[in-house]
Amino acid sequence: MRIATDNGIWSIRGAGIVTGLEVLASDPPDSAVYIMPGVAIDSEGQIIILSRPRAYDLGTTQGSLYLIITYGESGPRVDDEQLEGLRYMFDEFGVQATPVLPATPYVELARISRQGRDSVIANAQDATHPGANEIDLRFRRQASRTAPETALIGVGYLGDAPSPTHGRGMEYVARSLRRDRSLLAWVDDGIALDEGLSAYSLVYLVGKDGFQLDKEEMTAIYDYVQGGGALLLEGCRREVDEGNPPADASFSDLLGSFGIELEALPPDHDLLHEPHLFGGPPPGFETGDAASLQIGAGIIWSTYDYGCLWQGERRGAPASREEIRTALEWGRNIVYWALKRRGPASSG
Repeated sequence: MRIATDNGIWSIRGAGIVTGLEVLASDPPDSAVYIMPGVAIDSEGQIIILSRPRAYDLGTTQGSLYLIITYGESGPRVDDEQLEGLRYMFDEFGVQATPVLPATPYVELARISRQGRDSVIANAQDATHPGANEIDLRFRRQASRTAPETALIGVGYLGDAPSPTHGRGMEYVARSLRRDRSLLAWVDDGIALDEGLSAYSLVYLVGKDGFQLDKEEMTAIYDYVQGGGALLLEGCRREVDEGNPPADASFSDLLGSFGIELEALPPDHDLLHEPHLFGGPPPGFETGDAASLQIGAGIIWSTYDYGCLWQGERRGAPASREEIRTALEWGRNIVYWALKRRGPASSG
């Protein structure tokens, strides 16, 4: 499909945003957002044109919301009991904030996690890590090219955890995926473990000292794995002079309580082959040969401590450029493995 715009002739593939349609908070922030002019195409090939800025007021709507735009004079249909967002209708399109994505064609403009009926909506201070009551633009699909999958990775710290830097290591993995446009990967650092894990393509749990999870956390993690989620477990070894961190024993107890037995990584496992080819798990933070990696039931338990190596650290010396590059490629394989098991977070 070809569309004439102010910037020339666009050759369009797929549904999504062709140009514009940025979503901005009011200044000063209140319950409204502004949608800038732009063009989008829905999944049925219908062209949605917004010729001038439009305001959309969320009113008292709260919760996890999708801000969507639809073609024509009828908005998306959802069950009456789920219809929480206000619907504004215009001549050629409709705008709605809804807790459930509709079965009918739509284009997503933003997501907002509104924590109270009177909470004001702000632009994200950090676009890669939007917080509550901030506009989340990470899941917008562009129609000018085939849109890559989106992976959302949650990093959680257990017990008397190390300084929360493993999230930074995972962010370097995500950044390497975004840089070559193979995958849009985003990281939520320091997540709560007692609810809301289903949104994540991968959950990365990090510990140092021994820990004990409460009933709600145990249930949420177990349900996440049983529902197709992918879990990466690692103990931080930076602050341990020798031997294993106490968190390893706690991880063993956690797996035992779930009734899950892991095994050594088979040589024909997808984790070794996609997108990068490995003969076995590469070296991690530790320089010795005692590290291990076990896998099964959607869980990877690694004692290599890749989280520290992803930040450029090795036992006793800075990591070399080749060691860091190899570890980042291994991290990419982990994310791809999780996506294959879980499916992209962008599916909603």
